[in-house]
Amino acid sequence: MQPLRIIKSKLPYFILLMMGLGLVYGMNFPVSGLKPLVTPVLILMIYPMMINLKVSDLLQAFSTPKPLLLSIGLNFILSPLLAFLLSRFFFQGQPELILGLVLIALLPTSGMTASWTGLAKGNVSLALVMISTNLLLSILFIPLYMNLLLGEIVSVNTMRILFSLVKVIIIPLVLGNLTRVLILRTKGMETYKKMKPHFGEISSLGVLMIVFIAMALKSKTILGDLTLVINSLVPLTLYYLLLFTISHAIGRRLLPRGDQITLVYGASMRNLTLALGLSLATFGDSLAVFLIAISYMIQVPLAAFYQQFLLREKAKNKAYPIG
Repeated sequence: MQPLRIIKSKLPYFILLMMGLGLVYGMNFPVSGLKPLVTPVLILMIYPMMINLKVSDLLQAFSTPKPLLLSIGLNFILSPLLAFLLSRFFFQGQPELILGLVLIALLPTSGMTASWTGLAKGNVSLALVMISTNLLLSILFIPLYMNLLLGEIVSVNTMRILFSLVKVIIIPLVLGNLTRVLILRTKGMETYKKMKPHFGEISSLGVLMIVFIAMALKSKTILGDLTLVINSLVPLTLYYLLLFTISHAIGRRLLPRGDQITLVYGASMRNLTLALGLSLATFGDSLAVFLIAISYMIQVPLAAFYQQFLLREKAKNKAYPIG
């Protein structure tokens, strides 16, 4: 497990590495054989993660309702609104790119939300509650928003989206919970606690594999049309900058420092890996996959920059509101 532990601890760097390797592979080797791997890799990525996700833990949210409610508002009102407005302005006549940005906006938080929150000295336990709550709510909001925002732009098959959500999220969630119960009943709590960190490490391997597949599948598009890449990076950068700035301002005004940090990462970090999997499973090898894949180039550096910004700000002993 030592290699997997290293991968998990340095995941952003390995993601960037796999992006590069995927581009090189896609330009030099046939990629048709990668498509059948999407579903098994998604299971490898999501199922271990769901073993540690207890729906009962959502009850903890009632002890800190304000930051949780703020994160829900930012993730399911502000985020899709920003994505829709930016995509309509920058992606006129390119419905697949509009689809990609809206899908990014509708899948908030990931395991990296907790990781970045911890690195920035935020409230990690609150981050875990935000991840669970927002992920489960996305199951309800994705079909609704896809029809509401994209119904006149692209053909949206609601049943296909629901089927993909069942396959990508709900089935792994059910199997994960059953696995946790089975481990607890047969091996006990102490064994489960020892096994628990390894589930996230296995998920990290799945993350790298799905990133590699996505970049390989779209390598010729990315490297063959740099104008498209640049034109796509502009709205993506604006989207992330607005999310970070607005959530930082709201959190700083309304929450104590630890919860503010959690809110920013809980609202600004998108579940790009899940978005990639859902896009591949539902819409195939489209430009939506391309847009989601290159989003790693924006999300990871901005998350690191914000962490450094917080550390420098704390070092200057600036005052934060109690909230």
